[in-house]
Amino acid sequence: MDIPTGRVIEHGIFSLGTYFGFRNAGELPRDEAALQLDFGLFDRVEIGLTSVRHNQQSFLLGNLKMLLLREAGIVPNIAVGLENIGDNIESGLNDTERYERKSAFLAISKQFTLPSIHHINGHIGIGNQRFVEEIGMGAVLNGVFFGISKDFYPAFARGSLTFSVEVDGRGVNTGLRHTADSGLQVYLAAEALNAPAIDGREIRYLAGVSWTNRALIKRIEDAKRLAKQAGRLASQAKKTVKEEK
Repeated sequence: MDIPTGRVIEHGIFSLGTYFGFRNAGELPRDEAALQLDFGLFDRVEIGLTSVRHNQQSFLLGNLKMLLLREAGIVPNIAVGLENIGDNIESGLNDTERYERKSAFLAISKQFTLPSIHHINGHIGIGNQRFVEEIGMGAVLNGVFFGISKDFYPAFARGSLTFSVEVDGRGVNTGLRHTADSGLQVYLAAEALNAPAIDGREIRYLAGVSWTNRALIKRIEDAKRLAKQAGRLASQAKKTVKEEK
């Protein structure tokens, strides 16, 4: 999905993947393809690097996000950031606006507990550059973006399914991501769902695959915790045997 959230990746966690876009037109013409790396530092900073390739040209872009407030009670996650630091993509893509340089933003995220659907995540924020458009709903929102996401854990998925709907300041997007227990992620998304009704543009589709080490790190931490517990139990057992003697 396309909007930033108020959350950052935890320290030592990274995600590496690739995605490509295409349009709803004859022969599914390709847009750009990209390789993306995101990682977290100190539980406060998230850094992203994206290599975009289109028409035999390559562009390198960076993203930076910093957590200001961490969610606790009624307090939401609040983060600020800057996207598309680096090469200037001036032409060649069907949607160069998404790569407008130095797009600053403020994002707020909060988890809500609602009847029936239980936990749902809400996101809202404001930004400039790529988040602003002068036609359609973009002219009304003036840089405001928002969205919701919901995690599901069906038995058949062997992991989690995340469904998202958002308005990125320029259009309506939706997507579905599957995260396997191994950390492998596969996602499908559709962007600018409102475009044909507004200005005749085409819907843009995205498909991607990535891998995160979050599940691996969790298993390592669990193993360390169990090893410590086993060590304490062994020490207590030895102490008990000595006392009995």
